[in-house]
Amino acid sequence: MPRTRVSTLIDTRVWVLALRAPALPADSPLADAANRAAELASTCIDRDLVLFTPQLVAEIHHVAMSRVRPRPLATAVVDYLSGLLSLRNARLRAATRRDVADALALSTQSGIHIWDYLVVLPWRGRVDRIVSMDPHYRHPHFAQIASLENPLGIWRSEGQPLP
Repeated sequence: MPRTRVSTLIDTRVWVLALRAPALPADSPLADAANRAAELASTCIDRDLVLFTPQLVAEIHHVAMSRVRPRPLATAVVDYLSGLLSLRNARLRAATRRDVADALALSTQSGIHIWDYLVVLPWRGRVDRIVSMDPHYRHPHFAQIASLENPLGIWRSEGQPLP
C-alpha cells in the first residue's frame, strides 16, 4: 500500500530560523530555536509534501534578506529557496482571484494581515497542517483550514523579537 504523505505548510519565521541555524554561534539566544527549526524542516522535507505559495516564498526571501550580513551571503538565501522549491515533494500554488477576495474579506473581519491569509488560502482543502510560531494562525479562520502545530513553543509574529 502506498504511503500517504502529510501536506505541511511551514510558515515564514520557522523557515528563516532553519536557514539561520548553521550560521548562529552555539551561545546565541536563538541557537536552540533555530536548531529545532532546522531539524523540523529537515524532517518535513524527508517525509511530507511541503507546500509553498508565492506569498510565502516572498516572505521568506524578504525576512531572510533583511537580516543577512554581510550582503554576499544573500546568494545563500536564494540558493536555499531555490533548493526548497526544486524538491520532488515541494509544491507551489498561486492564489486565485477567489483566494484574494477571501483574503481581503477575512483580513477585514479578523484584523489579521492579509498576507497571512495569502500564505494559506491557496492550499485550503489540500493542507493537513500548518507549522507556525505566528499567533495569528490560532484564529478560527485558519483552524477551519488545517491543524496548527508549533513544536518550537514560541509564539511571535514577524517583527516581534524572539526571546
